[in-house]
Amino acid sequence: MARMKRLQISLEPELDRELDRVAAAEGVSKAEVVRRCLRKRIGAAPADDPFVALVGSFSGPGGNAAEDHDDILYGGR
Repeated sequence: MARMKRLQISLEPELDRELDRVAAAEGVSKAEVVRRCLRKRIGAAPADDPFVALVGSFSGPGGNAAEDHDDILYGGR
């Protein structure tokens, strides 16, 4: 996991209670709930996520690659 930077925030009591509820329901820390919300809002993925490096790396002919994989890979032999 990437090194974390500590951030201190202030919340209204009712927002903190809701954060507690969501964290408990999802089985994660309050900090993880906040990180997920920020990623969703800002659009940033974790820096150490290997999938991020693949996004946009490939292009294809479109269509249904699951059914047409032989044609795509071998040129319609």
